[in-house]
Amino acid sequence: LAQPAPPVRHHTAPRAMSAFVAQLARAPVATVVPESLAVAPRLSSAGVASQLTSGFALGTAGVSLAAAAAAAATRRSSRASAGSRAQAGARAKAVVACRAVPMLHVGIVGYGLVGKELVSQVLANAAKLEKDLGVKVQITAVARSKTMVLLAPGGDSALANGAWPSGEVDADLSKLTDFVLAAAKASGGRAMMVDNTASDAPADMYEAWLAAGAHVATPNKRAGAGPYSRYEKIMAAARKGGSRFLYEATVGAGLPIVGPLQTLLKAGDEVTKVEGIFSGTLSYIFNTWKPGMKYSEVVNDAKNKGFTEPDPRDDLSGTDVGRKVTILARECGLKLELGDIPIKSLVPDALASWQPAAGESVGDGFVKQLEAYDAEMESLIADSEAAGEVLRFVGAIDLKAGTASVKLSRYPKDHPFAATQFADNIACFETKWYSPRPLVVQGPGAGAAVTAAGIFGNMLEVMNGMKNTSA
Repeated sequence: LAQPAPPVRHHTAPRAMSAFVAQLARAPVATVVPESLAVAPRLSSAGVASQLTSGFALGTAGVSLAAAAAAAATRRSSRASAGSRAQAGARAKAVVACRAVPMLHVGIVGYGLVGKELVSQVLANAAKLEKDLGVKVQITAVARSKTMVLLAPGGDSALANGAWPSGEVDADLSKLTDFVLAAAKASGGRAMMVDNTASDAPADMYEAWLAAGAHVATPNKRAGAGPYSRYEKIMAAARKGGSRFLYEATVGAGLPIVGPLQTLLKAGDEVTKVEGIFSGTLSYIFNTWKPGMKYSEVVNDAKNKGFTEPDPRDDLSGTDVGRKVTILARECGLKLELGDIPIKSLVPDALASWQPAAGESVGDGFVKQLEAYDAEMESLIADSEAAGEVLRFVGAIDLKAGTASVKLSRYPKDHPFAATQFADNIACFETKWYSPRPLVVQGPGAGAAVTAAGIFGNMLEVMNGMKNTSA
C-alpha cells in the first residue's frame, strides 16, 4: 500500500471544497486497511473510504490526506446505513482471511511401524493444531527403503490408515529433499525431515538438511552416537541453517529424557550424574526374572512377546544402551565415542559369533544355546535376592569423572530402579538443584506408538515456533 502523503494545506473556498468532495465521492477509491497487512488494494466505486485513523493508509495515489479527511467529515455528517456497516465488516473479515497461515512441510524417511504411526498421529491432529496454533502441517513426501512418493499439495490424506499412495518412484533422498524444500519455499513455510530408520545413510544427510534450513527429528541413534566428528558437523549445520536437530525419541522413545536434561543445563543447573534403565527389552527381562526361573526361558518369553530384536543378541549385547548413554553424555558436554564406553554384554562369549543352522530361526536357535548358561545366571539372581537387592541393566554417566558405562548392577529394593514395572524406562538425574533426591523420569520407553509420540512432540516444538499469533 502507498505510504500516507504529507499533509497539504488547502485554502479552497467552502463552495469549491464541496464540489471537490462531491467529485471525490464519485471516484473509485481503495479500501482502507492497516499498513501491517500486505494485501493489494481493492477498488470500490461505492464512495469515499471509511474514516482514517493513525496507522492506516489510503491506497489511491494523488489524493491528499486533507482531501480524504474532508471527505470523511462529510461522510460522518450523514447517518451510515446498516448495509454500509455490514459491507465494512465483510471487508474486514476478508482482509483477515487473506493472511497466510504458516505451513510445516514434512518429509518422512522410513515408513514402517513407527513411520505409519507417526503419519496417523499427524493426520488425526492436523486440523486441531491449525485451529490452536495457526500453523498447518502437511506430509509432503514419504520414502521406504526402495521407493518414495512425492505428494501433491494436500495429498497426504492418501496415507490414511497406513496406506501407500500411488505414483511411487525409485527412492532418491536427494530428490526427496529438494522436493520438500521447494514446497516450503513456495508456501513461505518451513521444511522438516523425519528419519525413522536405524540406518547411517539418512544420518549422513542431516548436515546438508540442517544447513539448508530444514529441521530434523529422529529416533535414529546413528547420528547422536556415531563418530563425534560427524556429530559436531551436524550441530554446526543446525546453527548455520537456523534449524533444529531434535532427537527426543532416541533415548526413551516418547518418554521425556533428553528434553528435561537440556532444560536443566540451559537453566544453569549442574548435572553430576545420570543413571537409568534405557532398554525396554532388558527392563522387561529383569522385572520378570525371579529366583527359580530359568534365564533362557525369560529371554524366550521376551522374544515371543516381541520385546527383542529377531536376534536377541542385539538387545543382550548392551550396544543399544551404549548408544543412548553416548547421546546423553554428549548432551552433558562429554566428547565421548561409543567405543570409549565399557559395556557389559549379557551374551556369553561363546555365543557372540554363533550362527544358526541352515533353516533354523536365529531367535529360537540362540535361546536353545542359551540354556547351557542357565545355572551361571541363576547364581546372579539368587545372590541379589539373598542380599535384599534386585538386578538391573543400567547405563550411567559420571560427569565429575568424565566417564560413562553400561553394566549389570544390584540395587536395594527401595531404590527407584527396583520400582520399575513391565518394560519401563527410567532415568535419574543427580544435580546441584535436585539433591539429595534425584529428578526421576519413568514410564514406557518402547513401542511404535510412544516412539512416534516422541517424534510428534519434536514436530510440535517446531510448530510452536512458527505459531501465527493472529490465528
